[in-house]
Amino acid sequence: KIQYNQAIENYENALKDGLDDSKSTQISVANSHNNLGNAYDNNNQYDKAIEHYEKALKIRLDIFGTNHSDVARSYHNLGNSCRNNKQYDKAIEYDEKALKIRLNIFGTNHSDVAWSYHGLGNSYYNNKQYDKAIEYNEK
Repeated sequence: KIQYNQAIENYENALKDGLDDSKSTQISVANSHNNLGNAYDNNNQYDKAIEHYEKALKIRLDIFGTNHSDVARSYHNLGNSCRNNKQYDKAIEYDEKALKIRLNIFGTNHSDVAWSYHGLGNSYYNNKQYDKAIEYNEK
């Protein structure tokens, strides 16, 4: 059995250790927030997942700026958790941001771009915007 509660405890302990402001430490802190978000999302605790994904996003934006794959990953994860939490408009907003960055970095023929199209398609489907859902899932 996957032990999300133990993972959450381990990542929270790792965050307590990441107290200096060096770039490498802040990247590790962002990754810990991202991993906490994953654990909370997989444990169906979407509000907590979103909280940690937002913290990871803020740190990543401060370090990398807007055009970086880790920033796109944060937006993608936020889109997933918002979709899981039935916040479809917010999910679409985050999914679109992830897609824009990924297209800029990778072009059209990359698995991360495909995942962004898939996420957008699912968000539009869940939001009952079926024409757009088909459009993005066909890409």
